Amino acid sequence: MALDNAFYDDTLASVYDQMYPLDGDTVQAIDFIGELAPPGGRILELGVGTGRIAVPLAELGYDVHGIEGSTAMLTKLKERDPDGKVTTHLGDFTETTTGEQFDVVTLVLNTFYVAITKEQQLSCLRNARGQLRGGGKLIIEAFDPAPYHDMKKPEVSVRHLSERAIMLDTLTVDRSKQLMVATHTILSAGSPETKRHVIRYAFPAEIDLLAQLAGLRLAGRWAGWTKLPYTSASLRHVSVYEPDQDV
Repeated sequence: MALDNAFYDDTLASVYDQMYPLDGDTVQAIDFIGELAPPGGRILELGVGTGRIAVPLAELGYDVHGIEGSTAMLTKLKERDPDGKVTTHLGDFTETTTGEQFDVVTLVLNTFYVAITKEQQLSCLRNARGQLRGGGKLIIEAFDPAPYHDMKKPEVSVRHLSERAIMLDTLTVDRSKQLMVATHTILSAGSPETKRHVIRYAFPAEIDLLAQLAGLRLAGRWAGWTKLPYTSASLRHVSVYEPDQDV
């Protein structure tokens, strides 16, 4: 089933790097991913976006590939990576395959939730499994949906993009379908600009079951890239899966 939420990337490409700048958390993510790959190893990022993670990994000497459904995002990536160190593939990351295998496959920053049905999420995990070498690892970083699942009314927050621009984020939740609708309104010197996207959140146990159906098993879960223990109070998780040799 093809991903029908690709507009998420196209509409946000112009401000994505302002929303998610290179910061300490990014450095920790790069260190975490690098620890799971051998020196010069092969890494595939599903939903590579603007290359926030992929380009620094490639600069460290890893053979990095990325699958991305948005041409606008890939244009931004090429601006960040003028030497073409990252090999990119345009396509739906739930289905598109490179035809190759990797030591590590990643789905970072809630990218897994861009697949907005259970069927798409399962397809995504099967696609990741098919591109893992024996002994390889799949890394999923996602927010824990528990605080949002109980939302009874829209929530509004403010994000500072630059000295001259802010973003108003309005979140609404459809609990019956586990869908979150985010409306982003950018206020700057010009006219207000509105961008909207939909994601389907999944609870960790649900992801584990989908992974099992895809031939993967949980190898470890932490509350973040620094490997703090994952608890009932954790607001996100970094989960590592490996091929289940019994499947």
